[in-house]
Amino acid sequence: MKWITHKVNKLKQSRLAKDSFWSVFGNGIGNVILLVTSMLVARMLKKDLFGEFGMVKNTMFYIASFSTFGLGYTSTKFIAHAIEEHRSDVSSIVRAVSIITLVSSLIMSALLLLFAEQLALYIQTPQLAQPFRFLGLILITKAVSTTQTGILAGYKAFKPLGINTIISSLTLLVVSLPLTHFMDVYGALLGLLSSQLVLCIANGIIIKRISRTQNDFHKKSLSPTIKKILKFSFPVALQELSYTMCNWGAMLLISKYAAIGEVGLFTAATQWGAIILFIPTLLQNVILSYLSGLTKNTKYHQRFLWQMMTLNLICSILPFLGILALSGVITSFYGNSFADLRVVINVYAFATIPMCLTSVLQADLLAKGHNWMLFILRTIRDVVIVVTAYLLFSTQPEQSTALNLSLINVVAYSLSAITLFVFLQRATNKITTKTNTNSSMQTQEKTQ
Repeated sequence: MKWITHKVNKLKQSRLAKDSFWSVFGNGIGNVILLVTSMLVARMLKKDLFGEFGMVKNTMFYIASFSTFGLGYTSTKFIAHAIEEHRSDVSSIVRAVSIITLVSSLIMSALLLLFAEQLALYIQTPQLAQPFRFLGLILITKAVSTTQTGILAGYKAFKPLGINTIISSLTLLVVSLPLTHFMDVYGALLGLLSSQLVLCIANGIIIKRISRTQNDFHKKSLSPTIKKILKFSFPVALQELSYTMCNWGAMLLISKYAAIGEVGLFTAATQWGAIILFIPTLLQNVILSYLSGLTKNTKYHQRFLWQMMTLNLICSILPFLGILALSGVITSFYGNSFADLRVVINVYAFATIPMCLTSVLQADLLAKGHNWMLFILRTIRDVVIVVTAYLLFSTQPEQSTALNLSLINVVAYSLSAITLFVFLQRATNKITTKTNTNSSMQTQEKTQ
């Protein structure tokens, strides 16, 4: 009993445990609200209209992930390192990543505005031209909020970040439902814009409050900092581009070779996959922040890595089993137009297991500065997904379904997790061998 009490008290005092709690609690509540909102919106729009909404929404998420130029992760690493080393350039980093994100998202938004009609015609849904143009506004707010999340994670400000996420999700619930009822897809998009705008404002207030405590505010030139950040984040940005092209490309292929309703099925399945992955996803910035601070301590770095992999696996398997058991009930809630959703959810759920392990391994590669290797490995995975989907869907249009894309994801992410693990193990063994060799040489020199 004393041992248990001691462990509980130790856990309460742990900064990692507190940060993890707020990350999981805040974002967990937010994700539950988002899921409920999505289910209600899907029920109101039916499968085809929800497919249109899913196509526009997913386009926003994928393009926004690239338009941040990888700064969601880069800002976390740079700020965590600067704080760990007690440097005085933290505020400069915050301003630099904010400027880069705003400029890049404005450029992507302008491109989307110019080519919205061509994009809609390519996927044979001309009715989406106007929603794609409207998407530019949401894209900017999403990109900014993504970088803000990385900044707050670098500061280890997970409590206010979690609270802001809940506020944003509640905004989406309150605004989306009445607007969707009266305005269909446009109403759902307005609700999405409102929630992202609220999140940007709330995060901005917290960042400004924290930045006031930094000594270098408005003193140093940003040019060297921007160059340094861009140099580091370039391969990270390429990874995001690869991810964007893969997932967005696969969605485009479904909408081109099959009915838009299949996009609705896949969108709904990925949302339940996100529920399985919500703790690993929420902890990703926490893991990256802590791994970045342990790069010089190989022993504790490896121990922490294994602990996080185990935690992620446990936290994914439990909801995975629950969703498999309740997939029939879940499908019935969406309505008759989603009759084929159950099998898609079940198959996509299997892909989340290697995904949860991949998220930890990717964070470790970023923390160790293996940006280019991570880009190569992720690109290979993404190319495999898109090429396989294209070959299958173009030659056998009847196979261009959400179910088959889910199966492709299961195989691709499983191979990716294995490859990342093998690479990291070999890299760690080389470092350990080199360290032992240096220690032996130093011991011999002292003996002589």
